[in-house]
Amino acid sequence: MNQMLTTMNEINQFFEHRSVQLGMNFGLSRMEQLLAKLGNPHKELKYIHLAGSNGKGSTLHYIKEMMIAEGYTIASFTSPYLEKMNEQLKINDEMIRDEDFVAVFQLLWPVIQEMDEAENGPTQFEILTVMAFCYFKNCKVDIVLLEAGLGGRLDSTNVIEPLLSIITSISLEHTNILGNTLAAIASEKAGIIKNGAPIVSGVTEEEPAQVIQQKAQSLNAPYFQLTKDIVIRNLEHREAAQSFTFAFRDTVLEQLELQMLGRHQVANAALAVAAVVLLQDSFAVSEESIRKGLREAKWNGRFEKIQDKPTVILDGAHNPAGIGVLIQTLKEQYPKQKYRFVFSALRDKNYSEMIRLVDNVASQIFFTEFTHERAEKATILYETSNAKQKHIDFNWQTCLTHALTAEEDEIVVITGSLYFLSLVRGYMKERKDKV
Repeated sequence: MNQMLTTMNEINQFFEHRSVQLGMNFGLSRMEQLLAKLGNPHKELKYIHLAGSNGKGSTLHYIKEMMIAEGYTIASFTSPYLEKMNEQLKINDEMIRDEDFVAVFQLLWPVIQEMDEAENGPTQFEILTVMAFCYFKNCKVDIVLLEAGLGGRLDSTNVIEPLLSIITSISLEHTNILGNTLAAIASEKAGIIKNGAPIVSGVTEEEPAQVIQQKAQSLNAPYFQLTKDIVIRNLEHREAAQSFTFAFRDTVLEQLELQMLGRHQVANAALAVAAVVLLQDSFAVSEESIRKGLREAKWNGRFEKIQDKPTVILDGAHNPAGIGVLIQTLKEQYPKQKYRFVFSALRDKNYSEMIRLVDNVASQIFFTEFTHERAEKATILYETSNAKQKHIDFNWQTCLTHALTAEEDEIVVITGSLYFLSLVRGYMKERKDKV
């Protein structure tokens, strides 16, 4: 394909074909080549870099909302998207417009073609990462919040020198790429720690925490850990909100309020506030802005209530740790109801352990599949489950229709994959609009 792509539709088709063709291919040499040919746009920006098995998107979102409340212009690069690829590149809360997306892509197009011809073509994620750098540089932002795609050390985003790094959590996922122990995965994530730049860590398990701390010490990077340095007290749950007291160094903030639910969100918020406190010298943020940002932060697809009667919760849990947190939050928020799950997952995830956890709490499970090159077959998911009441439907829309006939005391929980959620969320919203 040599002709210039001029529409979002053409670019989407290009990426769909490319992800099947190239898949995931790790290492930084293609990134460095691509950036060098474009004049290294990433070197002109300031960054907070985030990695972690779970929680990095929410933590990023809290930081963004606190800094926006203070009046800063904040760029963010996240993945995957929920409904539209443009969501991955945002300035404040506005995703990149189609015409800007096309223009930035066209800037990269000759270099992509040149690298393809040399059989060293960049992956979809590498192209998007470089597009983010180019777009953010042109938008004159104050700071970029950059989320690693997978791992850290060899992730496409790891070409920057951040002001501060955050590792939110570690769990066993992508073990074929990152290693099959928490310590090995921690070592990969710790690859985002840079010389002298503070590291804020939500990893509390002894072995992986030690790996991160040792890496920080070797790079003279000040290290701050949740529960040891960053303390959460007086946690209170209500139906539609929760509050906590935050203590870190000389800063104590009482009764910080969140509308995002679940104990894990308090941990994510605490990491975000610690990051903002550490950057006060370069980016002052008032207590008022901290409170406002946390209170107003919402993150689609994270324990998101999308419908009443029956209550429908969308949650992007895509590994056993995420499912564990989802179940804990369900029990906290809806202790007396039954849980009817709709489940689909990618084949490279530990779905057998995810299903085992869901089996233990579900009144019924509906298994389905969706179109994605890495999606697992519904039959395999169904056969993995030991639930007494389990159903299978190969068409996910039909599956949803069946699941939504829930009883009054049942909650419908749709989970297993953010990619699956991206389809469901758009469909549910459309369905709602037609009613």
